[in-house]
Amino acid sequence: MSSHGAPLDLSWLARLLTQSSGLAPALLDGPAFASAVRGRMSQLLITDIAEYCQRIGQSEYELQCLASEVAVPETWFFRYPASFEFLRQQLVALRSSRADPAGSAGSVGSLEVASLGCATGVEAWCIAACALSAGWTKDQVKVHAIDRSPLAIVSAREGRIPGGSVRSLFPPWADPWIRPRESSVEIAPEVFDCVRIRQHDILTTADLFSKPLAVLFCRNVMIYLDASARIVLRNRMLDWLAPDGLIFLGHADGLARGSVLEMAGPPAAFCWRRSTKTIEVPSAKAPPRAPLAVVPVARKPTSDRVAQPHRRSDTPSRPIAVTAEMIQPMIVAREFDRARKAIEAGLAMNPANTELLELLAGIFSAQNELVRASQTYARLVYLEPNHGPALLALAELSDALGRTDDAVRYRARMKRLGDV
Repeated sequence: MSSHGAPLDLSWLARLLTQSSGLAPALLDGPAFASAVRGRMSQLLITDIAEYCQRIGQSEYELQCLASEVAVPETWFFRYPASFEFLRQQLVALRSSRADPAGSAGSVGSLEVASLGCATGVEAWCIAACALSAGWTKDQVKVHAIDRSPLAIVSAREGRIPGGSVRSLFPPWADPWIRPRESSVEIAPEVFDCVRIRQHDILTTADLFSKPLAVLFCRNVMIYLDASARIVLRNRMLDWLAPDGLIFLGHADGLARGSVLEMAGPPAAFCWRRSTKTIEVPSAKAPPRAPLAVVPVARKPTSDRVAQPHRRSDTPSRPIAVTAEMIQPMIVAREFDRARKAIEAGLAMNPANTELLELLAGIFSAQNELVRASQTYARLVYLEPNHGPALLALAELSDALGRTDDAVRYRARMKRLGDV
């Protein structure tokens, strides 16, 4: 038993992780969570759940190890190729704009970039290679690779190449910085020199960066967080970012983008910048919720007017159209069931609404319903054949479902669009 009388079991562990790590409750229930706990217990040669709870209650290291097992950070070299193509274009332009007319190399200053939830370092290495290929030197580039998982940090510092991290062709400009080999990947020393690997909690650690960031990567991190933690992280990222900085997100990350961020590149790049519109940023305590319908408030009868009985109108009320703006706050708050019902109601009125279909497919992806996500993205592509993000998602989902031929076909379609 704990000091508060609660039994030391899986439920106790779930509550501890929710409070300390901001993980979404849905990740801390069911067989997947139980399997992650058993895996950590096995590594520690512990057979009693209460004993493991006592261990994790006394060890911040073990707490972070379990959290990293639950929220598995997956990435691979040059994931979302369009992101790195767009990043390289921007870094070439930024370096050119900073150079003096004489072309002095020292005049461009430094380039501060961050990879949040960097997993095993792969993403940070790709960012560094991209900057080096754009003409920046290793002394000018600083890529902060930050993760709270001690296991991921050790792997990154040792320069290990994770299995499954090579899934697609490397861009030509990556050579000589990162080269695929028959059974491994060769990374140039200059790439490692650019990267600063640090173990921190991006939700709570103060003073993570001494300078504003020109570029910030936070891809497929939000999907693991609860509503409050998502808003906290969003606000922190906006504080860290330079006024003209860029944020790269994952395809399933919701970040109230319509009001806080605006698209900065092609759709398949998943790149955003600070919105130029006047916005009101909600606090972490009260995530915004958009109602599906506006309910009029009945006016109280005045003393000089008698309230009339309600009369049924002969004209039927028009159904309210469901929009993506209504759904996005629900997704930010991870109210997926509510969002799905609202989207289905909207699609019943307008089956060809591609914005709602994209949101629905993203919800299925976040809930690991990969087949339904693939079916929904396919429906979207049928309506809009040149939809780059949907084609990219279909390629990745096909890989995950073992449909290699489909994945190749979708990537070929994207290549024809010029998105990759």
